Amino acid sequence: MDLWLFAVSMAAAGLSTLLFLPWLIRSLQTSTLVGKDLNKPTHPTVPEMGGVAVILGFYVGVAVITVLAPDQALSGFSKFYFAALSAALGAGAVGLIDDMFHLRQSTKALLPFILALPLGAAVFTSGDVYLLGLNIGLFMVLAVPIGVTSAANAANMLEGFNGLGAGLMTIITTSLILLSIIQGSTAGLFILFPLLGALLAFLWFNRFPAKVFPGDSMTLFSGAAIACAAIISSPPLKLQGALLFAPMIVEFGLKSRGRFQSENYGQVGADGRLTWDGRIESLSHAIMRWRRPTESELVMILLGAESVVAAFVLLVAWVGVV
Repeated sequence: MDLWLFAVSMAAAGLSTLLFLPWLIRSLQTSTLVGKDLNKPTHPTVPEMGGVAVILGFYVGVAVITVLAPDQALSGFSKFYFAALSAALGAGAVGLIDDMFHLRQSTKALLPFILALPLGAAVFTSGDVYLLGLNIGLFMVLAVPIGVTSAANAANMLEGFNGLGAGLMTIITTSLILLSIIQGSTAGLFILFPLLGALLAFLWFNRFPAKVFPGDSMTLFSGAAIACAAIISSPPLKLQGALLFAPMIVEFGLKSRGRFQSENYGQVGADGRLTWDGRIESLSHAIMRWRRPTESELVMILLGAESVVAAFVLLVAWVGVV
């Protein structure tokens, strides 16, 4: 399929998100779906659940591909098309419910797993039964949902600062697009291009100082969508996609020290700088102990770390190591 079509879907997703978000922000401001921005001295109130706009924009982009793509192009990934989209949307729906009713962590892990089972079945019936070079047979039906729910919840691990979650997902999505093009594995591009357009548009409103928060609706959806794209692509992209989540994996290990009860936030001073004096249970805590960053500085440090990881994965893929 021509890249121009993917570019058009990306533009449609971005434009839809840009047009929808101002209305959504105004609507949320008059509802109970608002939260305090704890990383600013005045703790301003900001609308939450902005991920609705990302999901809407994404599906507009997918619709563009569906309408404009030649039938023979769609047939190349039709066996995964609806299963992958339903798994991503299912995770987004779980995020929406969590934004409104605050689900338990175990529930946020179980529901995306169940909703990704059709994708696991589709991958297995396609004959793809290899994971990291090992033939896992029927277990692939379960391995795929495990990967989707792990990525969805990992995307939520480092959220809590203006522009951070959307920025991280933007870097990972861009990296997977480049990896797909480099390796000629285009099966997941119908997910990645619309997702990138929606994320970039959302980031315009979520960057410092944020006019809207993403909520779990964005983090769970984007993480699951990225996982779906990697899973239905070539075997190297599955591993490379996992490597791109390295900062979130580190965050998982740090949060496990406190049984996942700790928040990423620190104490904000009158000068807007963040500090942390307790046990380090997040990468953000480590940065606050290392120096007293502003929120923008902390976000740039973490985005810089993710960019280094992405550059490394792209390099080893280019030379053919992974």
